[in-house]
Amino acid sequence: MRNEALSDVLKVWLYAVASVMLGAWISPLLYNAGKALAEVSSVKQTNGVVEWLADLCRVANFPTYFVLSLIFGGLVLFLPFVGWLHGGRGLNGSAARQDGKRPLENGQRLSKNPSAIRHCLRGFLVVTVVFLLLGGILMAGGIFEWRQPATGGVQWILLTALVAFGLAGVQEFLFRGVAMGIFLRAMRPSAALGLSAILCALVFFLIPPPGLNVADPDAAGIGFELLKKVIGQFSDLRMLVDSFVPLLALGCVLAFARWRTASLWLPIGLNAGWIFVNGIMGVVTVAVNPPSSMMWVLAGASMRQGLVPLTGILIAGIMIDYLTETETETDATAATS
Repeated sequence: MRNEALSDVLKVWLYAVASVMLGAWISPLLYNAGKALAEVSSVKQTNGVVEWLADLCRVANFPTYFVLSLIFGGLVLFLPFVGWLHGGRGLNGSAARQDGKRPLENGQRLSKNPSAIRHCLRGFLVVTVVFLLLGGILMAGGIFEWRQPATGGVQWILLTALVAFGLAGVQEFLFRGVAMGIFLRAMRPSAALGLSAILCALVFFLIPPPGLNVADPDAAGIGFELLKKVIGQFSDLRMLVDSFVPLLALGCVLAFARWRTASLWLPIGLNAGWIFVNGIMGVVTVAVNPPSSMMWVLAGASMRQGLVPLTGILIAGIMIDYLTETETETDATAATS
């Protein structure tokens, strides 16, 4: 491993840690700002967009603001992070040699994907169908039960899908585009895929699970208190099996999809399907069994916890592996004929 490549790998992890620390610090500030907007909107007439935003701020709890703060922290530090990479040469690390030519780089560059839309939609449909079927099985088995959503309809479903693709695009750019690209330049593909999956799972694991909250969200430093509670879950073997292992499996599938296609479109579709199904199922279902029940190991409070979601991720990964392998063989046969 080259010294410069090793340095960039370390910078990725430092960027992730710094983003989390900044997000935890600003989370109470963002919470107070959001609640202030909601209070002003309740006594003063505002336009439609502000009213809509104020309504969201009014019902959001502190863990929601905490997650938004982590995203904001990552966005704020992204440009300084890019400038820090490759000794200040940015993401591509290009620096002209004395002969005027660009240096050769190891790893796998993202390439233009002629099947971009097909891959994206295929990944989305595979995950969505698999997890909706699993959700139906959990409801039929009495592990989840139906609840009437406060909002619904086609518009709500379309908005959820739009948000899912937006979040997936940002996440895949950061995790599979930037971070995994750096890892692939520094180490073997298997190690790069594994390290990318671990980074992705660790970051997603910082999303507070349902029921985890703080007593006084207005207090200074309360974001670090919630962060401490989230990190404390690593000491609970059951939480690791229920929550971290499925996220790690998801990270492996997404990393493999990026490496297999040398493109972000397939992992964007897969990730969007994961976010979409969790958003839908989180609104229309509720877990019946208490956390102390053994059924909680099969499926926790949502479709992102337990052995059933882990099984769904593995099934989706096998299907994607088969479909992309078959497609690659077809393309190769067409090229030689």
